[in-house]
Amino acid sequence: MTEQTHTRETGVPARYPLGLAALGLLLVIIVGFTQRTFNAIGWAGVAMILIGMLAWVLLAPEQAKAALSGRTVRYGGTSFVVTVVFLVALTAIYTVVKDQNLRLDLTERNEYSLNETSRKAIEGIGVDPATPEIKILAFYGTNQASRRDQDVVLFDDYAATSNGKISYEFIDPDRNPVLAQQYGVQRPGQIAVVALDENGDPDVENAELVNLFSQEDLTNAILSVAASGDFRAYFVSVEGGLSLDSDMTLLRDDLTNRFDWTMQEVSLFDLTSPASDITLNDPAVDGETLVIVGGSQALTDEQLAALTDYLDNGGNLVIFAAPSLQGETSLSTSENLSDYLFETYGLRFEDNVILDQTQALQTPLRPVATDFGRHYITSTFDNGTSGLIFEAPHSITVAEGADRPERVTITELARSTEAAYAKTDIDAVLNGDFEPTDSDPTGPFVLAAAAENRDTGSRVVLFSSASIAADSYALGIGVANLDAAFNSLVWVTHFNDFFRQVTVPPTERPQDTPIFASTSTLATINFVTVIVIPFGILGIGALVWWVNRERNHA
Repeated sequence: MTEQTHTRETGVPARYPLGLAALGLLLVIIVGFTQRTFNAIGWAGVAMILIGMLAWVLLAPEQAKAALSGRTVRYGGTSFVVTVVFLVALTAIYTVVKDQNLRLDLTERNEYSLNETSRKAIEGIGVDPATPEIKILAFYGTNQASRRDQDVVLFDDYAATSNGKISYEFIDPDRNPVLAQQYGVQRPGQIAVVALDENGDPDVENAELVNLFSQEDLTNAILSVAASGDFRAYFVSVEGGLSLDSDMTLLRDDLTNRFDWTMQEVSLFDLTSPASDITLNDPAVDGETLVIVGGSQALTDEQLAALTDYLDNGGNLVIFAAPSLQGETSLSTSENLSDYLFETYGLRFEDNVILDQTQALQTPLRPVATDFGRHYITSTFDNGTSGLIFEAPHSITVAEGADRPERVTITELARSTEAAYAKTDIDAVLNGDFEPTDSDPTGPFVLAAAAENRDTGSRVVLFSSASIAADSYALGIGVANLDAAFNSLVWVTHFNDFFRQVTVPPTERPQDTPIFASTSTLATINFVTVIVIPFGILGIGALVWWVNRERNHA
């Protein structure tokens, strides 16, 4: 025979060095599949491969010669060369893609990259010199290693899109419980977003905590901490008005807890008293506004004078009107306030009530508006699918032609349907007489409007019903009342120059339903995919080669 399995000199079987080389190859593959970097164990495997192959050639030169010049090599050489070239090309492409940080997210929900809405918002942070540095602190435990590997790709996209203004760090809450407690972290998986000052120190007090990770929540948290400035809303307590602390808690909490606004309920006496600690039109404040919600009595001349003095000097005002009561005129429809608003801003509340029997919530007294104007306040509302619920609203008259004040921009925010109609007999309506008559004016009616004086910078927003700001009408599918109230305060104070809220509508599909696996199942999946399949294929190939080799030498 031309091939010996033992050398004449030592008697060492040739399969021993080949086994050493195979063991080295096994180590290399395991390290390559399981480790982030090619470590010392991997290089040891490479050394074992080289030593084993060299020993095989020295101990069994005839066998090595036969392996390199046999029929298998002659007929399989082309396939081998093609395979090597393919692997080299694949490695080169992978190296280029990795060095250039090229990525393509093939998931339908952009789980590994920023969606279009988030990307535009984060790009704005990157080019705004006034935006502070922001850090994402992901409190992930040891049991969330796979989640960490998944989220690091998305975090890298945040950092790159923000031109480096956003950084991130993974923290084990079990190893650093003090830091976790400092940010209010109660369980692994929560993420804290914090702004850094000029010295790089975190503003822990104003950090945002993301409880359940989603791109929408994380982006909004980033925008929240990026929004700097001192913003205040003074809710004027009036007779028959709504209370900030009992009737508008959702609006209050949204602005105070999430965006660190100062929300305060004050009386007109507090605003006009020389001893008051409230300074209106304060140049040190980035944005402020007065808010009147409801009100069953007209303002006195002294109170109106204080209000108009504030507005004429660039102040802002948001009014959520109350319905008129039997035999009385509400604050919003009183003659003195109506005349001022019309002369200064081209808007006034009419002393009527709008009813709608075609598009309303349970009763014609609660018409629903789905027709919106183009404005920041209504920019996120979809005509026909979003709705504002008004309770016993007044119509709003918008000045036209010569009656419109110069240098004032007016936008109709929300309109009723054409089937809506107006009644001036408030007593009859309150007694349940909802039937329209031929003399009743018909819609569409303006139910919300905004105006801005370009000379003074003063902004006002009028809503024909207090229901827009009330907790009782804030929730529901498609209900936009809370958003409208929130956006109004944001717009009049120019807070939208500091903050833009991102809304990523959920698009759940059956194929997006997550599949949960236990630890033992995941271990089995990893063993099959990392060990059994690749080494099984490698073993089959080696077996085929060995069988062919034995046949060729038989």
